[in-house]
Amino acid sequence: MTSSTISDEGASDADDAPLRDDELRELLVRARANDDRRVVQLITSYVTLRRVMADVIASIEAREGGAAVAKTPLLLRARELSGSPDRKHSGFSHTPSGS
Repeated sequence: MTSSTISDEGASDADDAPLRDDELRELLVRARANDDRRVVQLITSYVTLRRVMADVIASIEAREGGAAVAKTPLLLRARELSGSPDRKHSGFSHTPSGS
């Protein structure tokens, strides 16, 4: 199964919005309570990727200007998915174990 297949399955406009930090924290709490290590790893990996992507977008904007991001649909979508205003203070652990 390809990543485009995964993202396209059952997608609707409502499903396109990125999960908010509070939603991710709630999922993480539930996964830890159920000792679901795979889901904990998935959530922490997603948060890490989101942070890295936000840093990459910020770097591109700083180096090449906002127009470089604005004219590239893929970068615009990446900014939307990673652009949480409180991403640096989200309270997520940097380790998959959450400790």
